[in-house]
Amino acid sequence: MRIQLIAAAAVLLLSATGATARTVSPSLVGTWKSAPDQIKLTTDFDKSVWGPDATSVRTVDLVVRKSGDATLTVTKKVVDARGRTVPASTWVEETQLTIGAARDGAATRVEHDTKVAAAVRRFPDDPDYKWNLDGLRVQVVTFKDGDGSSIEIRYDTPEGRGSFWETLRRERASASKRPSS
Repeated sequence: MRIQLIAAAAVLLLSATGATARTVSPSLVGTWKSAPDQIKLTTDFDKSVWGPDATSVRTVDLVVRKSGDATLTVTKKVVDARGRTVPASTWVEETQLTIGAARDGAATRVEHDTKVAAAVRRFPDDPDYKWNLDGLRVQVVTFKDGDGSSIEIRYDTPEGRGSFWETLRRERASASKRPSS
């Protein structure tokens, strides 16, 4: 009886504050990272701006908390022929997400309700400048037949330029972060 009263009080409190219980899949909780997506910049214009043998590099990181709140970070930069980041070429797009319930998609896809709370592009070389990414949409997908170590992210900009799909792999805790026995 006491547990029922506590549960009822919690529901009333959530209702009164406008909060809702989230049902994020526990398998999503953790840190996820993409492999670097590298594209050689080969046009004459690219060579004139970035130098010969430059490469555009994009990485994607996702941190999902138990609450369903998540942070998606897309980092883009240009590296020169020696692998050094070209000055003023880096920008970081950070998106605050809320991930909720899962639903079946086509075939073995599992689509997770995802809401973009805020999204902004920043430039590390100019920390005072930021660009809000209004209209950004993000989709998180897992697979029924997967091994649980990868997810897919669909990143759709309002104008379409810069939209992509990316596979992220679960990051394992480093030995230094693991508790000692």
